[in-house]
Amino acid sequence: MKYETIRNRIGDDRQYGAFFILYIMCAGLLFSASTQAEDLQQVYEQALDNDPEFLGSLHTQNAAKESLAQAKSSYLPNILLDVEHIETTQDVISSDNTVYQSGQTSFPTNSYTLKLTQPLFQWSSIVRIRQAEVESKRAEVEYFNARQDMILRVTERYLGVLAAQDQYSFSQAEKNAVKRQLTLANTRHRMGLARITDKLDAEARFALVDSTTIENRFALEDAYQILAESTGSTVAKLATLKTGIELQRPDPESLQEWIDRATSSNPDLIIQRHAVEIARHENDRQRAGHLPTVELVARQNYRDTDGTLFGGGSEVKNRDLLLRLSVPIYEGGYTSSRSRESAALFSKSRQDLEQTKRQVTRETTSAYYGVISAISKVQALKRALISQERALDAKRKGFKSGLNTNIQVLDAERDFYLAKKDYAQSRYDYLLNSLRLKKVTGSLVEQDLLAINSNWLQN
Repeated sequence: MKYETIRNRIGDDRQYGAFFILYIMCAGLLFSASTQAEDLQQVYEQALDNDPEFLGSLHTQNAAKESLAQAKSSYLPNILLDVEHIETTQDVISSDNTVYQSGQTSFPTNSYTLKLTQPLFQWSSIVRIRQAEVESKRAEVEYFNARQDMILRVTERYLGVLAAQDQYSFSQAEKNAVKRQLTLANTRHRMGLARITDKLDAEARFALVDSTTIENRFALEDAYQILAESTGSTVAKLATLKTGIELQRPDPESLQEWIDRATSSNPDLIIQRHAVEIARHENDRQRAGHLPTVELVARQNYRDTDGTLFGGGSEVKNRDLLLRLSVPIYEGGYTSSRSRESAALFSKSRQDLEQTKRQVTRETTSAYYGVISAISKVQALKRALISQERALDAKRKGFKSGLNTNIQVLDAERDFYLAKKDYAQSRYDYLLNSLRLKKVTGSLVEQDLLAINSNWLQN
């Protein structure tokens, strides 16, 4: 009996152990899945549902569609029904009617009027419809531009987090390197092989790098919060850039071709052209205030009145059909003032268009040369990084042999990590300038973001 009890207990323990191992394995899988890095595509998909600026542009587009329906309604029939119930108290103090010289009575009156008004000619309404059509087109371009802005904005914030991560990790690595150099300087000083200045230099540099590390840590947290403005939640981990990616020059390579594309397809420029057309229609609409209007009115009135002191009640039904011509003559100069105001705003809109053209040309040129210079900068900084690493290694060896001072080693370490930071940032600049060049020509789409996600990022 005792043997059976022990055997059963051992069997239970084995089952519990197997269950515990299985639990640990499942927990490990869940933990690894939860810490899986999110890539640019996943972050962008979150932003599509949570970015307030982009969602606001969608509502703006929907509102612009309603303005067109409102403009068209001004040329559709207007039907109005008025219903009245009146309680009248009549007190006759004196009357030329010999039958009713005086007296008092109360009686009700019920009436309704059904009125239909159909505009036949209202030039201001016609112009307003044309103006609203242009406003609707502008809203569509603004929505497309907002989608381009979000692609660029999410990518900028995503790469901003990666850049902040680089700076923080580089400062940590530099801090560890300076700490090792400080330890080495202390050891050599105790052995009488180094001066006190080597130790003091290392201590000062360590304090400086430590403060930079703290600053970069908070900068990284801020970068995550900036990204969360688009996604609606903080992302725990992001996929980083690959190494050894081939950089491509702008295609076509002619700057003038890019400027020509931007001049014809830049969304901001198209929006401003629509703004000029809207201002022109507004000027025409205000001047239409001097023109006559023609409308057709059909009206039916029914009135039921009980008896009064002067006679019996009545029940009357009237039908009217009229053609009304309204000619504005003078409104205190209001219409003329509005016409001058709209003409001035129309002239301003044309100046805004010219300013936008020049700005687009400048932005296209800047983005174009930004891509080209970023390619050269990436290649140059990669060579500089290799040279700085070799120089640092040589100075470390020279310090151990007494050929170099400690401050020379510390400066070499600073230059090495600065080169690493500049090299990493130059790759981010290349990507962003490539997207900016496409955005300024109105050709930035989601596929460009997905291409970066698949070709440049790694978990």
